[in-house]
Amino acid sequence: MGLSTDEIMQISLDLVDWDDTPADSTVYVPGEDIETALVGIDLESPEIQLAHDQDYDLALAHHPTGMSARLDFPQVLDTQVEFMTDHGVPEEVAEEAVADLRSRMDHGGHSSNYRHDPSVAELLDQPYLNTHLAPDEYGRRVFREVADGLADDATAGDFVDALGEIPELDAAETDVLLRLGDRENDLGEVAVHHAAGTNGGASVARAYFEHGVDTVLYIHVGAGDTDELREEFAGEAKNLVVTGHIASDAIGMNAVIDALEERGVECDTISGCGIGHGE
Repeated sequence: MGLSTDEIMQISLDLVDWDDTPADSTVYVPGEDIETALVGIDLESPEIQLAHDQDYDLALAHHPTGMSARLDFPQVLDTQVEFMTDHGVPEEVAEEAVADLRSRMDHGGHSSNYRHDPSVAELLDQPYLNTHLAPDEYGRRVFREVADGLADDATAGDFVDALGEIPELDAAETDVLLRLGDRENDLGEVAVHHAAGTNGGASVARAYFEHGVDTVLYIHVGAGDTDELREEFAGEAKNLVVTGHIASDAIGMNAVIDALEERGVECDTISGCGIGHGE
């Protein structure tokens, strides 16, 4: 007897001991007796069709594509504020740092075709779900363990090197990069800003840096944000470490795959999942 889509969603939440499904994750098309799954970071209409054509019981994506996971996505940005206040950023400053991102995500969801990919899965009667925040939280905890395991006098370069030993990051075609700062800089206080929907851009990193954080970790960042931070914090020994988007997402999704396979679900991976898996 296979698993249901609700049970599979719960398995992803169990990785981080959560009970409630986050706003950025949902079951688009429910299913029962699932014994095989096609798993990827991004599974949209072509991959849903592929899953159907190849007789997979489930298309399991990481990134949200529509419905409530797209429309309610701004709710998960509250986590950005929580992360900043945990590092001493005043709540009003944290809220202001996230305000533009929250507005852009709200407008983007409202204007999106939130029915497109889910409607394809519905037409094909292809069970389909995405789980986003919980696997990212799993990855955030992995990054946090790396930071906490370094010596008190560790440098930014030491952190970059240690992160690069994580199997998914080691196997990736992207590298862990120091987008701001020098390898010889003190690592100091580290804010791991992952599992908050998306990166916080220059405004969130700025809030951290202006309130005592020395090193910020993002899994991805835009070039314009990097340029802003380099201009504002030149010579101030602040560090922005960027681990690489898809490889970082694979950390949590590979853990989901392991948990599913332990429950008897055979998983095949595409679209970034499986990087460094089992290494």
